[in-house]
Amino acid sequence: MTAPAASNVAASLNRALWGEVSPNLRSVQFATEPRRICLRFFFDGTPTDADRESANCIGAEVAADFPEHTFSEEVIPTTPGTTIPRQDGWQVAYARNESRLVA
Repeated sequence: MTAPAASNVAASLNRALWGEVSPNLRSVQFATEPRRICLRFFFDGTPTDADRESANCIGAEVAADFPEHTFSEEVIPTTPGTTIPRQDGWQVAYARNESRLVA
């Protein structure tokens, strides 16, 4: 089994994000492996229960598009104003426009 195309995962995530992006969501990243899709959700500060539920809903919608793959989801708190980390092999599916935020 080959990893799904990054463009297909990005399109699925884009659809799943509709109506689920809260003001606290800073970035969504994904990585693909032959049998697994990994998702990371970065939030300002400590994610709320609603933020975690939203991430789970997004993950479930993406999982429905790729039933032959397993999934992992990470909900990651960040300090507002810091740079979002990105590792090799990870793609950005959503990035909040932070240039317009008031400090």
